[in-house]
Amino acid sequence: MADRPELAVVVIGFRAPAELVAAVRSVLDQDIPLEIVVVNSGGGNAKALLADGGIDVKVIDVEDRLFAGAARNRGIAATQAPFVAFLANDCLACPQWAEVRVLRHRGGAAAVASAIVNSHPRNLVACAAHLVTSMRRLPGLSAEKALRYGVSFDRTLFDRYGPFDERMTSGEDTEFMARLPEALKPVWEPRVLTVHRNETSLSGLLADQYRRGRRYGAYLTSIEAGKPLHPFRKVFRDRRSVGKLIGEGLSGKDRTFARLSLPIVWLALFAKSLGASVGARYGDGAGCRR
Repeated sequence: MADRPELAVVVIGFRAPAELVAAVRSVLDQDIPLEIVVVNSGGGNAKALLADGGIDVKVIDVEDRLFAGAARNRGIAATQAPFVAFLANDCLACPQWAEVRVLRHRGGAAAVASAIVNSHPRNLVACAAHLVTSMRRLPGLSAEKALRYGVSFDRTLFDRYGPFDERMTSGEDTEFMARLPEALKPVWEPRVLTVHRNETSLSGLLADQYRRGRRYGAYLTSIEAGKPLHPFRKVFRDRRSVGKLIGEGLSGKDRTFARLSLPIVWLALFAKSLGASVGARYGDGAGCRR
């Protein structure tokens, strides 16, 4: 009789992209039994896509678009394992991604945060994309400097503190974790590594960072209504920290290529900052300011 899975993994897809196959396979390749569910929204046939790739897992296809909070909640409701992790369709779970999470949860951690690694560490544009989006989740960072995201949770937290906010276009994990008392905040676990597929073209990077900035600006407006926001300044000030974070968070050739990408980082941060200013004033472009 197979061991009962201790970890459920909710893989979140949007419009059933081809990359969803690799994301799910990276979860299937883990060394421990897992409960896996794919939540795909916005159209497409994720079930058929995965079947064509030789993958048979539980799939929830929703024709309408779900924001990330709603997709997470659907996955939580469809699983039973005591711990729950999440993986976006543009990410891959590295070896031991699941095993180390379970070990930390067994050891008493209610929530376990993970580090991010670059999909193309020798491409300067991808290095810049990696730094702009994940500079505070580099695997070499100390717990004091790391941001706690990519989190798996003890299922009981959702019973005690409620589900993810389904109306937010971004920041739903930040909002949920803000409800947790200090003792239940995520622990930093850099041995849990997630590969993020980064943009490799300059135009793609700038467009992506503008969109991310616009979502962030709309998020700031939703949580700080009536307060001075200064969204451009909030984003662009990251240029002061990135060099130090590279020095601590990366090593060897990864560090060298990251440093070579710094001029592109400044440009990408400017695009993200501009997007944040627009998002704070006009919303995120999806018709939502919450």
